[in-house]
Amino acid sequence: MLFVEVATGTPKTKVQLKNENKHMSLPESWTDATLEALGVARVTETAPPDVGEWQVAVKDGVEQVDDVWQEKWAVQEMFTEYTQEVTDEDGVTTTNVVTVQDQKDAKTAADLLAKRQKLVVTMRQARLALAQENKLALVEDAIALIPEPDKTTISIEWEYASTVERLSPWIDIMASALGMTDVEMDALFELAATL
Repeated sequence: MLFVEVATGTPKTKVQLKNENKHMSLPESWTDATLEALGVARVTETAPPDVGEWQVAVKDGVEQVDDVWQEKWAVQEMFTEYTQEVTDEDGVTTTNVVTVQDQKDAKTAADLLAKRQKLVVTMRQARLALAQENKLALVEDAIALIPEPDKTTISIEWEYASTVERLSPWIDIMASALGMTDVEMDALFELAATL
């Protein structure tokens, strides 16, 4: 819980207040009388404000609204441009500018990877989803057209695996053989997860 020194508006934690007031015998549970003796008030937690896609809400101190102290929030851009020094294997250091777009692209890629890592379905779910998308009958023909050694590996996976992971290497090969894009394959796994 957060408190605020009423005289200065400075936020303090309970630990900070105990350390600053070691000379006082403070009860375990703080009453209004305890707060008054310390010259502090409780800070009410507030929900963060809504933010845009590439923004974040950060706590920005406290404020008094209608005689109630509460958390204050600030909305900031998620990313700012910065420079970083990179030293190669020959010991040559270069300075690179990391743009806001570079950071957005990296976050988008990381979010997509995290989403795909969670997409694991049973083979029953995979077959049901393929059937709903009218692609189940195409699988055997697609496998037959894949060159070795991938063909054997994919045949074994298709016939004997109990689950299938979106990030399994053979899924990209099958997507290509079925004429599906990465986005379509993601949607197929998301559909399968509901079946």
